[in-house]
Amino acid sequence: MKNFELNRFNKVVVRDLHNTYSLFGMSMLIIMLIPAFVWIMGLAVQDDVVEVWNRRNFISMAVYLTAAISSMKIYNSCNLVGKGNYFAMLPASLCEKFSSMMLYCFVVSPLVVFVGSVAVDTILTLLPFGPYKEYLWQIPDWLRNVNTLDGNISGFGYFVLMAIKIFGVASLFMLANTIFKKNKFIKTILWLMVIVFALILIIAPIMNHIDWPNYWDLVIKIGEWLKIKSQEQLAHLFYWSQIFLDTLLTFIFSFITYRRLKKMQY
Repeated sequence: MKNFELNRFNKVVVRDLHNTYSLFGMSMLIIMLIPAFVWIMGLAVQDDVVEVWNRRNFISMAVYLTAAISSMKIYNSCNLVGKGNYFAMLPASLCEKFSSMMLYCFVVSPLVVFVGSVAVDTILTLLPFGPYKEYLWQIPDWLRNVNTLDGNISGFGYFVLMAIKIFGVASLFMLANTIFKKNKFIKTILWLMVIVFALILIIAPIMNHIDWPNYWDLVIKIGEWLKIKSQEQLAHLFYWSQIFLDTLLTFIFSFITYRRLKKMQY
């Protein structure tokens, strides 16, 4: 069997589409209704809950959640003895099956939830009696004057950064989906908490012994060495550093996932 053939890949994509609809469709619909939940909260609590930036954060949370759980809903049994035979016996190469998995976990599922959430939010904004007064794409004047590290990054650049971060989340949980056999999402979260806690225990003593004035002098010297002379240059350095790191992690997680699926014994 050839490593990749377009006709076989198309058949796998169609099959995964049916699986996504039957196994993950209802969950995606519930996640897309998060803006409606925020809208209801806005009827009972303070107005800042339904401000544009908070509504955007809730939608971002919905997209990240979708990226995290998509592989565990659509391909939950791909690493299970017996139940995983359907994945192993598909008349397609692993490259084609894995490419389809990445397509649905990285792009299709998060994009569907994003579009659906924005549509729900827009419909709720049109209601004359609701708490929403601005559309998602409307930015308050005072927010335009806030300076952040990402302040000089274009809207398209920020979208690219968020997309790559979503890819990173999806690839991490895809890997976890091949490691754990039961309670995959909960176990992944618990292990991430353990790892973060361990890193804090290691890093905290080091940070406490740093002479911060000298540390910032070092940062300034590094900035001078890199010829960073403005906040705009710093923003771009920070931006491209995030792009590089997230891309590298996505590649590493995806590569390990592919290798694990290749060596999976059913």
